[in-house]
Amino acid sequence: MDADSISPVGFVAAQLAIVVAVIHLSLGVLNWIRWARAGFIIPRDLRWPVFVLTGLLIVLGLFLAAAGRYRRPLYAGGIVLMAGYIFGYFAWHLTGHRPLLLFGAGHLHRGPLLPFLIDHLFAGPVESLALASEFALLVLLGYLLVTELG
Repeated sequence: MDADSISPVGFVAAQLAIVVAVIHLSLGVLNWIRWARAGFIIPRDLRWPVFVLTGLLIVLGLFLAAAGRYRRPLYAGGIVLMAGYIFGYFAWHLTGHRPLLLFGAGHLHRGPLLPFLIDHLFAGPVESLALASEFALLVLLGYLLVTELG
């Protein structure tokens, strides 16, 4: 596949990657600004710098893929990142919203797991859009990784 051609699946994957990047960059920057206004250059909640960094990595990956470079490694990296987003979302909630990801004060979840997961799956429009986009992108990147040569 040359750099000027893109499959319909690749086009949809690129659009989903833009959605995921915008969500994470927006949340990361806006919440990091809130922490900075409170006097913390390094926020006490590590999600925000991680969101900014990974959002920028997605943008970089889009530019590299558009140039026709490193597509298979980019697909593999995108799969890992999307799985990390999905796993991280539920793990962060299950471990009690700890500001330092696994460390710091938190409120552990108690009660049945399935209602908890369903409740957080549909927690709000941004969360639902992010999770659906991340999952769809993960699937499409897996498809592209398996089907594209080179």
